[in-house]
Amino acid sequence: MRPEHPIVLITGASSGFGAAMARLLASQGCHLALGARRVERVQALADELRKAHGIQAFAGAVDTRDTASVNAFVAAAASALGGLHVLVANAGLASGTYKMWETPDEDLEAMMRTNVEGVVKTIRAGLPHLRQAGWGHIFFIGSTAGHQPYEGGSVYCASKFGVKAMAHSLRLELNGEPIRVTSVDPGMAETEFSNVRMKDDSKAKAVYQGVTPLTAMDVAECVRWCLMLPDHVNIDEMLVKCLDQASVHKVHRRV
Repeated sequence: MRPEHPIVLITGASSGFGAAMARLLASQGCHLALGARRVERVQALADELRKAHGIQAFAGAVDTRDTASVNAFVAAAASALGGLHVLVANAGLASGTYKMWETPDEDLEAMMRTNVEGVVKTIRAGLPHLRQAGWGHIFFIGSTAGHQPYEGGSVYCASKFGVKAMAHSLRLELNGEPIRVTSVDPGMAETEFSNVRMKDDSKAKAVYQGVTPLTAMDVAECVRWCLMLPDHVNIDEMLVKCLDQASVHKVHRRV
């Protein structure tokens, strides 16, 4: 049965979507396990949310590319909080806007290991705790890039098509168990995403010039809504874009 205060594990919780989800779900009474490589940030966030909402919040370092790191973080979180009910495999990144043949190994490996391998490792470690609890929900954070590829994004798009495939496969594999599976796939959203990708703040700012993009809290609200629906309702996939973005290649910009 659904617990009154679900325990939610979020990777990549130090900023962007992850931090926004933590804040919104804490306001709904959820307990939190927050993980990121920037551990000081998640520790500060956990402290803030404990004080603001009176919830339990565990924070720890996790590198989702590393199996031992993921397993240790998930085990510590489940032990500290008394279990897990919800997994949000949020950690992900884009690195560069290279044509396929130009992509350096460093960027190729960062995207594939984080966006694909890291998701598998997070779910593999967390799923036994959801099964033990007897109720659960798993969230993939995909992208419009997993629905429509674009120039300069071949590897990133491939990784997000992989996320889409994994979400669909897991939905089939868990059919009959009391565990819901949802992929929330945002389009243009203004977070640190473009700063990391472009490695240049001015170029990152130009991505959203003349556009009213999604915010991190908009995406967090999508996760909250899916989670709070009645248990017999499963939102398999949610494709969400700002009004100005009709597709990857069609964006209305005000000059």
